[in-house]
Amino acid sequence: MIAGLLLAVAAAVALLAPRVLVNRSWVYRAPVLGLTAWYAVLFSVTVAAGLAALSLVIPWPRTVDVLCSLWTWCADALRGTYGLAGHVAGAAAAGLVLLLAGRAALVVVRASRSLAAGRARHRAAVALVGTHSPALGVTVLEHTGPAAYLVPGRQHRIVVTTGALELLSPNELAAVLAHERAHAAGHHHLLRDGGRLLERACPRVPLFAVARREIGRLVEMHADQVAATRHAPVDLARALVAMATGSAPAGALAATGGDAVERVHRMLRPPAPLHRSVRAGLLAAMVLVAMLPLGAAALAWAEPALVSCLLL
Repeated sequence: MIAGLLLAVAAAVALLAPRVLVNRSWVYRAPVLGLTAWYAVLFSVTVAAGLAALSLVIPWPRTVDVLCSLWTWCADALRGTYGLAGHVAGAAAAGLVLLLAGRAALVVVRASRSLAAGRARHRAAVALVGTHSPALGVTVLEHTGPAAYLVPGRQHRIVVTTGALELLSPNELAAVLAHERAHAAGHHHLLRDGGRLLERACPRVPLFAVARREIGRLVEMHADQVAATRHAPVDLARALVAMATGSAPAGALAATGGDAVERVHRMLRPPAPLHRSVRAGLLAAMVLVAMLPLGAAALAWAEPALVSCLLL
C-alpha cells in the first residue's frame, strides 16, 4: 500500500539522517551545505508523511481491495457495509487522521503567531527604551551585560548593549555587527523557526529536536563565515570570549549563540573548503533525499502501467 511505503520512507530518513549529518566533518566545513541537507531531510519526512495521510483520504490507483486500502475500508464502513460497529470504526479512523493533521497545523499556526508577536513586542520595547546610533546603524540599550543580537522581522533591529560597547574594541565590535547583519541578510530566523515549529508540532519525533539544534548551530557558523570575509576572524573570536557572560532574549539571534567554543575554534583554525566535486556529490544526494517521497508516490501511481508493459 502506498501509505505504508511512504511511511517507511519517512521513518527511514528520520532514523538515518541524524547519524549521517550530526558531527560530520563536511557539515562543519560547509555550513550552508549542512543547512541545505537538514532542510532536504525535513522536506522529505514531512512530504512523505503528508502524502501518506493524503493517500488514506483520496483513493490511489489499485486501492480497491479492502485488505490493501484503508480508504476503501473506511468508505464502506461509513456507508454501513459492515454494520453499526464498522460505521463507528470507519468514522473514528477518518476522524483520527483529520484530528492529528488538524492538531499539527494548529500548533504550527499558534507557535508562528506567538513568535511573531513576541518579536514585535520586543522590537517596540527596544525602540522605546533604546537609542538609535546613526554611526553604527544599531539600537543601543542601556545594560551592563555585554550582548549583541538581532531581533528579526520585516523591520529588524540589531541591538547592542552599553556593556558590549564598553568592553569591545572597535574592530571586535565591527566583526560582531557584521555577524548580526549576516543573520538579517540571510533570513536565518526563518531557518531556525522552521525546525522549531516542526518540533512543537511533533514533539515526540526525535528528528525534529535534533534538526532544530543543528540548524541553530549552523546558522551561527554561516554568519561567522560571512563576517570573516570583511573582518579578521580573530576579532570575532575575541568578542565571543569577551561577551560570554552576556545574554539575549528568547527568539533573538545573539552573537554568542550556538556552540561558542566550537565557533571560536573554527574561526581561529578555519577548515579547508570542500572540493567542487564533493560539493556536487553532496548536493545530488540532497536532491535525491528530498525527492524520495515524490518518487515513491510517482512509482505507485505508474505501477499498473509498468506492470502491464512488463507483462507484454
